[in-house]
Amino acid sequence: MSKYSATQQVNFTKNSDPDTQKIRLICQSLIGCEIQIGFNIKLKNGENHSGKINNCNIVGDCMENILFPFIQAHIPTFEEGPKQASPDFYNREKKWEYEMKCFCGGPGFDVSNFTSYIAQLSENLERKMYKTQYLIFKYEIKNGYITITNFKLCNVWGILNYGGKRPVSLQVKKNVWYNIRPCTFNDMNNPEKTQEIFIKQICKAIDLCPNNIENSEQIKISIMTQFIQLTN
Repeated sequence: MSKYSATQQVNFTKNSDPDTQKIRLICQSLIGCEIQIGFNIKLKNGENHSGKINNCNIVGDCMENILFPFIQAHIPTFEEGPKQASPDFYNREKKWEYEMKCFCGGPGFDVSNFTSYIAQLSENLERKMYKTQYLIFKYEIKNGYITITNFKLCNVWGILNYGGKRPVSLQVKKNVWYNIRPCTFNDMNNPEKTQEIFIKQICKAIDLCPNNIENSEQIKISIMTQFIQLTN
């Protein structure tokens, strides 16, 4: 039996992947590990060269390749997602989805494009809000090694900031709302952040958004209707 299967059992709801806790523990076991990303090149004349790559811009893509076989070794139903598209991983015949995010310093990654995300919530709130979870790794680079320093598994409502200038934390350029951005790492999974607050703030954001959003009222009604149906 895997060492991850019999420890720290939790109560799952109908909206939780039954493997959530196992995946959490597997990812947490990476804290403190050192990862070296390197290259090997063979020239036509037979000459070989190798070295280390110290580029933080490629860490996220490389971590997908590193993490996938590590989790799948313990959870055979874990699958890779589509290349260059969402989600990063699936589980249990694509019933559950996982997005992986990595950051060094402060979490400045994009959660999603704002306009695209509210459209996806409108189309299938359950999938985007409940059946998608986020694997968030904090790392640092020293002496050519990537060291995983912390990890959190989060639902989307636990990774946004609701106390700023706008209803949810966003990247804004010339008064255009682009991408949804996360809160600070320490504030992720704050128990005061609830599903209800997430829905309320998302709907408020739709009302206040300066972007030209087609059918914004219908999008908001769809989100609210689905949420009521899912929580009753």
